[in-house]
Amino acid sequence: MLLLAAQEMDLLKVNPGLVVWTLVTFLVVVLVLKKFAWDVILKALDERADAVQNDIKKASELRSEAEALLKDYEARLNSAKDEANAVIAEAKSDALKLKTKLLEETNQEVKSQKDQAVKEIELAKGKALEQLQSQLVEMTITVAGKVLEKQLKAEDYKAFIETELDKLKKLSA
Repeated sequence: MLLLAAQEMDLLKVNPGLVVWTLVTFLVVVLVLKKFAWDVILKALDERADAVQNDIKKASELRSEAEALLKDYEARLNSAKDEANAVIAEAKSDALKLKTKLLEETNQEVKSQKDQAVKEIELAKGKALEQLQSQLVEMTITVAGKVLEKQLKAEDYKAFIETELDKLKKLSA
């Protein structure tokens, strides 16, 4: 330990010869570096600084360009959304118009068919009434002819009329 303490003391002592040689070596190294490497190092550092500045400028330009492209993309996207909404609105409107048109056509067709059915029913009813009247006339003529042919008693007339009315009821039923 004493030896270590003694060595530490030697390190703290200033040796004038060692100082001179250290300074001479340092100056020689600085002169050699200045003569051969200093300009190259400064040139490399300047080139590196220029390259970094150029990279920063390019990055800034690229960022500006990217922001412009993003704004353009957003504008296009909004425009596309507006167009899509317009197309959807137009399609809904067209669908509503088509629905209304089809409903009107269907209602018109149903009304037409109903009117046609009512007309046919009226015609059939009229024909049935005509047939009934003609049969009634024929029966009345027949009854009158038979009444005139026979001179019957009141009871015979009554039975004859009831028979003919029963026939009429069967025909109309």
